[in-house]
Parts: sequence; C-alpha cells; structure tokens
Amino acid sequence: MFQQLTAKLSCSKDTFKLLLVIFIFWSLFNYFYFYNNNNVNDDNITNSTIQPDIGEPISTIQQQSQSSQSENATTILSPSTPTSSSNTSTNSSISEISDVDYLVNQKYCQSDKCRFLFAYYPPEQETQANQHFLSFIQLAEKLNRSVVLTNVGGSHIFACQPFPFEFYYDVKKLQKRFPNVHFITQKEFQDWTKERKEKPDTFHGFITMEKNHSTSVEYVQPYVEKLNLLNCLRLFNLKLNDSTIFKDIYLSKGKNLEIFEDLIISELVTNAEVLLVKHEIRYPLFETLDSIEYAEHIRNAAESISKKLRPYIASHWRMELGKPTMMPNCAKNLVKWVKDKESRTGIKNLYLATDYPLLEEHNAQSSTFHVITEYHTSAMQILNSSVSLSTWVSLHPFDYLPKNKWTKKELMGAGIQGILDKLVLIEADYFVSCPDVCGRYISKFTKKVREERTKKIGSHSHLKNVWEMWYEN
Repeated sequence: MFQQLTAKLSCSKDTFKLLLVIFIFWSLFNYFYFYNNNNVNDDNITNSTIQPDIGEPISTIQQQSQSSQSENATTILSPSTPTSSSNTSTNSSISEISDVDYLVNQKYCQSDKCRFLFAYYPPEQETQANQHFLSFIQLAEKLNRSVVLTNVGGSHIFACQPFPFEFYYDVKKLQKRFPNVHFITQKEFQDWTKERKEKPDTFHGFITMEKNHSTSVEYVQPYVEKLNLLNCLRLFNLKLNDSTIFKDIYLSKGKNLEIFEDLIISELVTNAEVLLVKHEIRYPLFETLDSIEYAEHIRNAAESISKKLRPYIASHWRMELGKPTMMPNCAKNLVKWVKDKESRTGIKNLYLATDYPLLEEHNAQSSTFHVITEYHTSAMQILNSSVSLSTWVSLHPFDYLPKNKWTKKELMGAGIQGILDKLVLIEADYFVSCPDVCGRYISKFTKKVREERTKKIGSHSHLKNVWEMWYEN
C-alpha cells in the first residue's frame, strides 16, 4: 500500500515538472512575441473604430511615444539608416493616418489642410441672426477660412437646430455674393470631423461689448462642457478640451465698430483648423450688407399668397407687449382702419402676421409671449368676424413640407412662417402696424419690412405706402 502511494506521488511530481516546463516555454514565447511587436498598442488605437475621448489625437500619442524613444538614443539615424521593426511599424502608422487625413481634407476642402470658421450660435432671432451670420462670413473671408453653414430652426441659426441652412436661405445666391468663400454644410462639417483619423484642433473666440469695460483681450478658462452640452459641439469629433485656446475680445461700447476691425481680425488669426466663434454684439461687425436671401421654396410660397390675395392690406400685430385689456378695442380700431381703406380703395383683404397662437390655443408664435388671455382671444374673434382675414395657417402655404415631428415643431413656433410673413408683408399693397398701446409697434422685424418696402416702392406699382399705424382710439 505504501509503495503504491509512493509511486503515485512520484508520478504527480513528474507531471507537475512537465507542466511547469510547458508554462515557462509558453511565457517566454509570449514575452518575445510582444517584445518584437512592442507597438501593438499604437496599432490597436490606430485601427480601432473607437477614438480617444477628448484627449491627445492619435498622431500626437504616437509622436510622444517616438519622442521618448529618441531622447534615450545615443545616435541620430539618417533617412537611409535601417530601423528596427518597431520603428518601421510606427512610422507606417503615422504615414497611413497622414494620408487618410490628406484625402479627407481634399474631399471636403479641396485642399491639403482645412481651415473652417464655425459660428455655432449667432445671437438673436432670424431677422438679426441673418445679419450677424453675414458678419461671420465677412470675417471668414478676411481670415481666408471656409464657412460652416450652421443649421437653422425655431427662428434661429444654431448648431442644435435640426434643419440645414438651405431650409431658410438660398445657398446658391449666397455663393454668388461671396465667390471667394468656400461654404460647407453643418452635416458635411460633421462628417469631416468624424472621418478624420486625427481630431481637428480648435480655437475659440468670443467677441463682446460691455458698457464699463475697456477694449481688451483676455485668455479665459475653457468652458468645454458648456459648449458640448448647451451648444451641441459634442456632435463633432473635435479636439476641444482644456488645451484649447479660449480668447475673449472686449470692445468698448459707444465707439464705431469700424475702429475695431483690425483688432478683431488680428486676435482671431490662428493655425487651428477650426475657429469656433461667437459674439454678443447687436450690430454688424463690418460693413452692413443686404440680408441673406431666403430659400426659393419660401419665396415661392410667399409669392403664391401675394398673388392669391392681391390687392391686399398686410398688418403685423405683435400682441406680446400690449395691454391685455386693450386687445378687443385694438382689434375694433384695426377693423375700422381697414374699412376706411376699403371705402377709398376697394381693397378688403387683410393678411395678418401675429404672435398670437394660430395653431394651438396656448402656444404663441413667439418664444417670449407666454401669457395668452381671454382678451387676446376676443381680439382675434373680432377680426375673424369683421374683415376678410387671412393668415399663413388659413392659406396652407406649407402643405408641401414633410409631415414629421421636426416640421410640426417648427410650425408651432416662430420659425419658417416668420420668414413667410415678412415676405408677404413686404409685397402688400398697404402695410399697417399697431399703435404702442396694442403691442410692440416698432421692432427689428417691422423695421426690416419698412426698409425693404422703401427700396421697392418706386419700382413696384402695387406698393401704395411704406408703413402706417392704425387708429389708437
């Protein structure tokens, strides 16, 4: 019995020795395999579909690795000197990435290197945002940069909006106005950032004007999280992190912006591939230009309304700032004004552009008009029952648009229909707006309508006035 046990133990020891030898050989094999392929981590990163999350771009990681190796070297290799397999592999990866990005840049920029200006959120609503975006185009032209055509929607030009720039504006005519500027859609810009192997580097410039702040330039702490979350820059695969330069340019209030032109341009000169820019100034940064022309499909819709109603009176009634209790009386005075005009000219059709909710009872056309009262509703009922009233809702000009949640949301607010209203008001035989007790009678919207009617009245025979105000009492 004891001899059998001794034999078994001897056998177990032999088995254990054999397994130990196998394990040692297996370990040595793996060690030499990985030693001879010491760039495997770089290759994995290079070939991975998951890119590093907000950090150094791939090429920088590889360059840092090479740099640390060269610092320990005692000799500098000439181009013809043979290199180790690991160095060859690393250089191949860098070359491959460079070639890929070269092709991507050629695809989107028709150039070896891309230089974009991305105005991700021009201030104010459409009428003024239109002018502000022109300032950014002028800036891009002076800086020799391509312009990203920021998305639109909800009466704003904003990266978070769902519609392409051409939904509001005529891109072909814009290109003719700026033949030296290269334009790219936000979607194309997004695709460019995602197809790049190396994340495009960025520079952020913010221009502002403060009453008690002298003209100055300040470098500020990057606010990347805010841009990613509130301005949707997370949608783009950019190198936007704490190493990005964030520069604030303060302009002195009360001075002519023309004197700041050189300052703005010089402070925004950068080698970064993407210049992210924003401003909070309510005036054009450079020479004032005519507004960007609206998209052909909106112009056609507005023209069909004008032809259908002509001759017609058009009124802009922004009820938001009027006294609610005065609304019914204001409506009666508008009716009286229209009736008087009809008795003298025979024109009875009234087109009304308003911030009153035309689609839903409690959802105003303006994002700042929050309290709809029974007085506002009564005023609309008076108009409906007293004159030949038309609105963009009653005339169905946007039936051609796709029926989806984005279009529905757009039509519920102050978006594309605001542009349509503006075009219909500009072409009206008579234009009339409310007295101050009834609402906001002077706005940038009505100012734009008056400006355009002033330009047209001499050459368009159907325009009979520039602007009038209906009766206050």
